[in-house]
Amino acid sequence: MDEGSYTWPGVAGLLRDRFVCVRVDTDRRPDVNERYNQGGWPTFAILDAAGEVLVGRTYVPGPELLTLLRSASDPTSRWTLAPEPAPVLGHASIDVDTLFARVMEAWDPYHAGFGEMQKFPHAGVLDWLTDRLLRGSPHGEWTRDALARTLTAMATRGMYDKVEGGFFRYATQDDWSEPHYEKLLEDHARLLPVYARNPGTQATIDTATRWLLRTLHDPGSGAFFGSQDADEAYYHRPAGQRGERPPVDRTIYAGWNGLMITALVRVGAARSRPGLIGLARTTAEHVRTLVGEDGCVTRHAGGVAGLLEDQVQVAEGFVAVGCAFGERDWVRAAADVLDWAWARLHVPEGGLWDRAPVGIGRLRHVRRNVLGNAAYSRVAGLLGDLIGGDWPARSDETATAALAESEEWGFFAAPAGAAAERRSATRVVIKVATSGWPIPDLLREGLADPHPDHVWVGVRDGVPAGMAMACSGSACARPTADRAELARAIAALGRRQPVPVPADPRTP
Repeated sequence: MDEGSYTWPGVAGLLRDRFVCVRVDTDRRPDVNERYNQGGWPTFAILDAAGEVLVGRTYVPGPELLTLLRSASDPTSRWTLAPEPAPVLGHASIDVDTLFARVMEAWDPYHAGFGEMQKFPHAGVLDWLTDRLLRGSPHGEWTRDALARTLTAMATRGMYDKVEGGFFRYATQDDWSEPHYEKLLEDHARLLPVYARNPGTQATIDTATRWLLRTLHDPGSGAFFGSQDADEAYYHRPAGQRGERPPVDRTIYAGWNGLMITALVRVGAARSRPGLIGLARTTAEHVRTLVGEDGCVTRHAGGVAGLLEDQVQVAEGFVAVGCAFGERDWVRAAADVLDWAWARLHVPEGGLWDRAPVGIGRLRHVRRNVLGNAAYSRVAGLLGDLIGGDWPARSDETATAALAESEEWGFFAAPAGAAAERRSATRVVIKVATSGWPIPDLLREGLADPHPDHVWVGVRDGVPAGMAMACSGSACARPTADRAELARAIAALGRRQPVPVPADPRTP
């Protein structure tokens, strides 16, 4: 549109004389994107003075754009305004089995992956499948096949850059060919932990990590930039003839770096690369500069603050660092970040809004979305495992809220199913004595444990040096330095009778 539509004769003059033009970067303002996106990018919308949509499209060619602008700015024109209705809270009309059936229905048995036509990574779906496979849930054979084939397809077909490494944003065809060539930090931060939890994917993990460190890592801050641009001409050239690499968006996003902190801990543990775990701590130190004293997370320097998903992603990264280094300050910092969200975004009926309401256009409508509540449930559950308090109750409430909002999401609501099952599972916390750095081999091996119900944490006291102790609820095995004895204790505690999630999230 920059090269063709906005340069069409007459368009620039109309825009200058009759409109207030605002360009919104969706990475910087995902809340605006969620409310105004017209079905894809670029989104073009004409708003009235109150911020309501008069007309909206995705790509608009020059002649059509000129007609729309003339009509919308003609004082004699009569436009019918259909304001976006205020959102209605969902109700728990869908259960986990139904949600999993939707995932199975979305499965592509020919090319692997989920959905039709365009193929996206859907890390949340893959993570839930991994959880179910490791718990020995029903449909194990189908789950194993779907996971293996999808992970292989993403790593070996068009969506993966076989020359430089790294995942492209998505594939435009159902056979994973013809990718959209942008590479996002967010996608890698979500996908790498999934690959690290599944065997046989070491080469993909290593090449993708090398691309991240070479392209998006900022040595000055220790954090990671947001993305590398899509340049079809560059990627269509043969290896060695590509020339100058596509530009990088050097914005540092707090939430995506929070995800990356968790990914670095997981990958560093799984691939026996403690340096990556050390880098996770360095990244966390920079992200901490984007967190206010009250726990409010600023998305990027000078940007919007207090978005639910940013709060949760940063908190999860802090928990990962705290567990890896045995530093409780990081766990307390995570609690502060989630406390901020609970105090300001809590929904009386249960769960959390995606942001605080703003009296401008559609931003005045807050939403109780699936992904934010499912993610909050996961991290609150971790805090409950580590420090107790009311965190388990919060985890239950947000898991229930996520499931209640899942009806219209289809298989995209997989994280809600994962959250619900996590709350009904028996959790085992394995405490490993550590003095910080270097991380003991036993703790590093534990952090690589893919099981969704095992929480490995380094501790500075309570466990004798060189030993570990497994606990579940108030029951603990004796400390031991023997790996076989520890494994038996974990297995025995994991077979304890699970506690069901209350039907009413406000029931203690």
